[in-house]
Amino acid sequence: MQIEEINIEGKKIGTHEVSDKIFSLKPRKDLIQLVINWQMNEQMKKKGHTKSRGEVKGSRRKIVQQKGSGGARHGNITAPIFVGGGIAHGPRHRGKTAHAKLNKKVRKLGLMSALSSKAINKAVNVFEEPKLENFKTKSFQNFLTNINSKSALIVHHDGASEKFLKSIKNIPNTKKLKVVGTNVYDLIKFEKVLFTKEALKSLEERLSK
Repeated sequence: MQIEEINIEGKKIGTHEVSDKIFSLKPRKDLIQLVINWQMNEQMKKKGHTKSRGEVKGSRRKIVQQKGSGGARHGNITAPIFVGGGIAHGPRHRGKTAHAKLNKKVRKLGLMSALSSKAINKAVNVFEEPKLENFKTKSFQNFLTNINSKSALIVHHDGASEKFLKSIKNIPNTKKLKVVGTNVYDLIKFEKVLFTKEALKSLEERLSK
């Protein structure tokens, strides 16, 4: 399969051959959704957890007789109305969702399905890393305008230019990502996916194993 290579002006400067086994699969929406659910679950933070009246320490003996005391009726000391008692309607952390674990092969297939989905819709490009000395944020903003994209994910290799990476930092709806962190959620979230040549080669080698 051929993927277009574009420069900082958004113009096509060539094509790049990629593996059909990775970029030409029939996308499986069920696998893509499964992996996204797993990712979101992994990112979920534990919320506060309070103890109910059945979990706090304290005697379960009825503290006062039911009638005849002249006061209100009460059960035991662990009731929510007493200091040290349980919390009636506090937050309850019930653990992670059913997608707590996911097989590596399923994650790999989900990633390849996401890449294929983007490639079929021509939303994946090889991006020629700019060599300009005074590369600024405005340059990349103009680039997004030229390719008619509202959002973009830039997947780069480890040795990418620091000036280039800094130019992306403050642009809304864009994200830079090292190739090792390529994931299904970000691939689907952003309209355009741009790979540097080295990043694309590294990703293909990893997924071909």
